[in-house]
Order: sequence, then C-alpha cells, then structure tokens
Amino acid sequence: MEVDLHLDDPVHRMIVAPTGGGKSFFVGAMVEQLYEKRHPFIIFDTKNQNHIGLVELPGVKLFQVNPAKIRKSGKLDLRSLNEYPYILCIPANRNIDIKDLLDVYREIMNYMWMQDGERIFIVEESHNYNKNSSVPDPLFERIAREGRGYDKLIWFITQRLQNFNQLLWSQCTYTYLFHFVIPSDIRYCAAMVP
Repeated sequence: MEVDLHLDDPVHRMIVAPTGGGKSFFVGAMVEQLYEKRHPFIIFDTKNQNHIGLVELPGVKLFQVNPAKIRKSGKLDLRSLNEYPYILCIPANRNIDIKDLLDVYREIMNYMWMQDGERIFIVEESHNYNKNSSVPDPLFERIAREGRGYDKLIWFITQRLQNFNQLLWSQCTYTYLFHFVIPSDIRYCAAMVP
C-alpha cells in the first residue's frame, strides 16, 4: 500500500534520523514517487551508494563529481545538466574531501536555481553546508525563502535537528522524524514540534 505523502504539494521538506535510521531508504521511496509523477529532481549525495539504485530508472542521469579533476581542468560544464529532468550527484570516490564536494554541489545548485522550470533539490547530510546552526547557508536560505515562487523546492536530509538551522527548518511544511532515542534529541523535538 502506497502512503500519500502529498508529493504534489509545492513545499520544502525536512527528513531527520540518526545514522541507520532509515532516511535514505525513505527518501529513495519518495523519489521513486516523484519520478512516477514526473517531478524533476536533483539529489546531492555525499556517499556513492545511498541512492545508486535510482540510476536503473530510465532517464536518471548519474553525475559523478570529482572536485580535483574539475579544478585541474578549470571547468565544470553545467549546461548539459539541463537536458536531464532526474539527476543523481555522487562523489566519484570516497576519498574526496567533503568541503571540496560541497563547493561543487553549491555551484551546481546555484546554476540549477537560476534555470527556468520546476526542480526539487534533495540534499543529503544538509547540516554539512552550514558553518554553524545559527547562520544558514546563503544559497539554502534563498531557496528556502524564495524557491516556491520559482518552482524550486528543497528537501533537507540531516542527522540532528539540534545542529540544523532553525530558519531553514521553519520554511519546511513537512518534517519527517525517524528513530529518535537520544533523550536530548527527543526533548528538543518535543519542544519544537508540540
């Protein structure tokens, strides 16, 4: 039985669970429904196995990111990404520095933000983009505040709400919480979501 998650609603979403809590599995199921409904998406993953099964769906473009190779060549051709409604971005290998990877992902996200048309940005480990939880990443803030008006939505996937920017979270209409067992996490969530 398929649960209606209101994926046609043009809203931002927050998906939260500790490591092993089922975030990627849940998001993968949601993305398959997005695909069936023909909603264009781009997934920014920090691991190369979380969503790799999605490339079996016809039309899903796998984009393996190697920041060192991009830096060496001096270019990143983003125009070709416009040809694909469904994109999975993953690191080319697991030895890539996370900061370098996120810099490339920001460049891709900024480029896709500027393009016309609908696009859902699905950001794994989204807490890594914010220097601290008090100051939101500027690009995230812009997408969260203005995105719906431009058919650009963002889904934040993170491990801990306490370490995530509250302004960004406040822009999310739906929050999905999984497998919370740490007492401080439970108290924080109970205080924020009565």
